[in-house]
Amino acid sequence: MSSAVNIGAVSVDRRKLNLAFIIASLALHLLCFGLAYQAGAFSTKEIDSIPAKIIRMTILRPSPKKLAPPIVPEVIKIKPKKIVTTRSHRAKKQLTKAAVKKKPVVPKKMLIKQPIKPEVPKQTPKVAASPQPSPIAKPSTFASPKPSYQPKPRYPSVARRRGQEGVVIFEISVANNGHVNRAMIIQSSGSSALDRAASKAIKRWQFPASQFNSLSSFKQKIEFRLNAY
Repeated sequence: MSSAVNIGAVSVDRRKLNLAFIIASLALHLLCFGLAYQAGAFSTKEIDSIPAKIIRMTILRPSPKKLAPPIVPEVIKIKPKKIVTTRSHRAKKQLTKAAVKKKPVVPKKMLIKQPIKPEVPKQTPKVAASPQPSPIAKPSTFASPKPSYQPKPRYPSVARRRGQEGVVIFEISVANNGHVNRAMIIQSSGSSALDRAASKAIKRWQFPASQFNSLSSFKQKIEFRLNAY
């Protein structure tokens, strides 16, 4: 307990010393300021005694500049030189003038008219005309015969259930009596059931009898559409 009391007393003494030091420093500053004021460090007498200078401003207008007179070029007159003509020079001029005036006169007997040759027209070489080709008989366009009996193919039930549709293209040859000799599939429909039904139906087709049926073959297509059946 005695040590705690001693520490508290020491802290109180230090505070008192700090306050005393602060008060002493303020008193010293005030004394210094008072001495400086009495010495006249802050007096304004000298500043008021300085005479003020009046500054005058005048605006000078620019005087107009005088343009220099234009420079006129001097014209130099050249005197023509006198051409001195001598006797020999005059004689030469007279001789040349006389030669120009006098032209040689040719007598009429000496003039011989040359005969004018008649212009011969240029003959262009004739090209032998090529013989015209004999007319070639154009081949008659073959029109595929239209079937007289055309039974509709049966739509396979398997393809109907699967919703299959397609087009089958055949190359067929017809006999003179109108029956189908051969039917070959060129383009498949994509379904074997549709191809078989189309080949069965087209073999039962009949065409008009003609002696020209067996000369050529033609194409025929069969379509399978669910909405059409």
